[in-house]
Amino acid sequence: MRRAAAAACLVSSILSSTLAWSQRSDAELVWVWSSRCPAPTHVALRVQLDGKTIYATSLSLCRWERGHETGKASLRFTPARALTWYGYRSDEGDGTKDPGDTTPAGTALEIQFWQAGGESDAIELGYTVAARDGLHMNSVHVLSPTQNRTSTMAPGLVLETWPEK
Repeated sequence: MRRAAAAACLVSSILSSTLAWSQRSDAELVWVWSSRCPAPTHVALRVQLDGKTIYATSLSLCRWERGHETGKASLRFTPARALTWYGYRSDEGDGTKDPGDTTPAGTALEIQFWQAGGESDAIELGYTVAARDGLHMNSVHVLSPTQNRTSTMAPGLVLETWPEK
């Protein structure tokens, strides 16, 4: 009887601790991208192709509980030159040099952005690049609300974010 009571007490203690931990984790403040931010910090996002801006916007970020991420953005463009994508469709694991995946000049492309994750000091900004024949890139840009960050999506196609003043 004492063992059963002790076991029940132990199980109850573990469940209580687990519940308290999950509630604490859910209430943890992280950076989120949302137009509903009560006191937003603004971060600029720019996409450049060969040094020319093809898209620019301002993102509203704030420290908030997980689950408030609602930010999404997209752009469409048709580059006048071919673009070569590395690491998504091509096979990097076979020990040979990645030949890349090339979309010809004049291929209409769509880039979609969304919040893939939020941390106490950054946002994981997910993005995909798609053409009529499917996805050519699916990756993450680590966006900092306090620092300039740059990611190369494909050679010559650059994603930049920085805090606006």
